[in-house]
Amino acid sequence: MSDALLDNWDQAIANFAAFVSTVDDWEIASPCPGWSVSDLVAHIIDFESQLAGDPQPEHTPDWSSLSHVSSDFGRFTEIGVDIRRGRSHESLLEELTDCHTRARERLNSLPSDASLPWLRGDTPLPRLLGMRTFDAWVHEQDIRMAVGQPGNMTGPGAREALKTLTSALPKIWAKNAGAPAGAVLEVAITEPGLSADLFVTVGEDGKATFTDGGEPVASLSMPWMTFVALACGRSPEIDLSSSVHLSGDHTLASTVLGSLAVTP
Repeated sequence: MSDALLDNWDQAIANFAAFVSTVDDWEIASPCPGWSVSDLVAHIIDFESQLAGDPQPEHTPDWSSLSHVSSDFGRFTEIGVDIRRGRSHESLLEELTDCHTRARERLNSLPSDASLPWLRGDTPLPRLLGMRTFDAWVHEQDIRMAVGQPGNMTGPGAREALKTLTSALPKIWAKNAGAPAGAVLEVAITEPGLSADLFVTVGEDGKATFTDGGEPVASLSMPWMTFVALACGRSPEIDLSSSVHLSGDHTLASTVLGSLAVTP
């Protein structure tokens, strides 16, 4: 297995654990509906545990008390969170270390072209490691947002998030916004944190792809962490009027802005 991919995952989990260990109030609400800081830690443990080869816990939550759960995916992820509610910070952090260590040993023994059963079927290991790196970094940012301590805006987790979250732009431009053939979208992501100036164009076949440039008919510009919040569906937590700039065709740009959320 690629050392770089494993190292990126290691760093994302280590950064997550190191930061959450400095947080005093784990019961504070996070930007994820229905989940506290403690619940986010439990969620990361749950997925690391499954990656280590552990079966999903045999547990049935009291669904009537969990109004934020409204989908099959939500029910799947809630099981591993709910069963860990009420545990101490220390025991959760110990379990996180244990699960990640075992998962690391398991994946390190596999060839780079291996696949493992995951959320949507067999998933190649490079893709799976990228998903875990992304997930750990995003939920660290959720905790940082909850406690008002921004940080760790760059590094492997952030780069994986940029790749994952911007990959949806062609579909958003062609399908959600319904941009015509030849139309170019520009999305400018600015510091602090990562930065990128991305262009997407629609081909004659109606499909959109990234391009090196062009004259945009619609443009959006925003700071990196604003883009992350929007693309992860955390928009109620930010003031769009002061952080997002739209230009060109306002209807197309507004549709893109309203379609950025791509995470479940």
